[in-house]
Amino acid sequence: KGEVAKFTLAPEFAYGEAGSPPKIPANATLVFEIELISWQSKDDLFGDEGVIKTETKEGTSWKNPKADGEVLISLTATTADGTVFQEKKHFEYVLGSGALGVLSKAVDKALVGMKKDTEVELKCTKEYVGEEHTDGAIVALTLQEIYEVADVSFDKDGIVMKKLVKQGEGYDTAKDGARVKLAVSAATDGSTELPGFQAQTLEFVLGNGEVCDALECAAAAMKRFERAVLTINSASLVAEDKLGLKGLEADKVVLTVELSDFEKMKEKWNMTEDDKFEYGAARKEVGTTLFKGGRLVLALQRYKQVAEMFRNAESWSEENKPKARTLRMACDLNKAAVLLKLKEFADAKAACNEVLKDDRHNVKALYRRAQAELGLKNFPECMAECKKVVEVDPQNKEARALLKEAQAMQKVEDKRAKGLFANMCKALGKGPIPEPGRAEPEKFGDSDDDEDDEPEAAEVEEKAKEDTNEE
Repeated sequence: KGEVAKFTLAPEFAYGEAGSPPKIPANATLVFEIELISWQSKDDLFGDEGVIKTETKEGTSWKNPKADGEVLISLTATTADGTVFQEKKHFEYVLGSGALGVLSKAVDKALVGMKKDTEVELKCTKEYVGEEHTDGAIVALTLQEIYEVADVSFDKDGIVMKKLVKQGEGYDTAKDGARVKLAVSAATDGSTELPGFQAQTLEFVLGNGEVCDALECAAAAMKRFERAVLTINSASLVAEDKLGLKGLEADKVVLTVELSDFEKMKEKWNMTEDDKFEYGAARKEVGTTLFKGGRLVLALQRYKQVAEMFRNAESWSEENKPKARTLRMACDLNKAAVLLKLKEFADAKAACNEVLKDDRHNVKALYRRAQAELGLKNFPECMAECKKVVEVDPQNKEARALLKEAQAMQKVEDKRAKGLFANMCKALGKGPIPEPGRAEPEKFGDSDDDEDDEPEAAEVEEKAKEDTNEE
């Protein structure tokens, strides 16, 4: 658009030998100067000429809405005589929801091919706007915003969902340990404002646990000046005293937030080895404080981050390699301690395995792996790990107690399995022998034999072994 170009046409592509008297002689070469003033793109959306889309204003981004995405639109539908029969201004719409009635099919099809700020005109036949509009209709449609919905919860389990309603600036997000400024302007249960809520602009260090987990999740995933709506499906994650929400009871909480600023920190790739060690050691200590304060999920994120930062330290200088390895192993051990408390036993075992790769006699790693095996009900493996601990540290009372617990639980499991096997055997050989070719369904036991069954083995109550000693 706005381009000016010169086209030169040889005679054979112009008027040739005949020319065009009196102005154009024979065998004339023609030169045209052309400027593209405007253009319109037309598209037959369904291939039946039922909806013809004409783009009247080009969009400003590269993204298109998803088939089930949420958008902000404005729409005006008019009949052939100019009568407006449907109008929506700044309307939040979910594609595929049918919220626009008979217009939904045409609008959905048009939107998936539009970008932010695109304006189109849809010329529709009556099949797409309603039989009452016999001459069809014109729908003017503007895509004002594409809402991006992302799972920003720590475990990506859908507990904290972020809907972007205003694009932020640039590509950077706040780094762990950066000071941020986050404005919280509204809090509802999805429809009604929550009692006691106080709008605030909160300043805090990201990852230090100075605010609730929901705000920690959100701030780490936002760009400067970005505005978003958070949907939190666990009230405990948003019980923020600074917002007047302490002791909140609700099935769902919806917050409107905007990240107004954050501190720019040095990128990890731009840090020296000493910078990395100082940063990692400081973030580990924050994790320890969070762990002792019961902020387990937040503590886990700190340990994970530091452990991964030092996972590949083989390229470090000989002087710093041992320090990096020690810090990584300490974080992996602390990860295991947190994961045991969270009852994520498989992940706790994996964290211990990382430590034992470098130090196969590490007592804490062996003991915590034994605890993880107990949690997974792998009693023989738990007993084997406890014995390894006692071999390295004969005075370890915790390992001896855990060994006894695993042995007791294995006995219960063996007795239960024996009783189940005995009951299955009792059913064998009962009932008349069926005639050849006529099989009767198996019957497992008769009511007369119930009194002979072994009683179910008593369950051994699991003891919660809490190993809170950190590295």
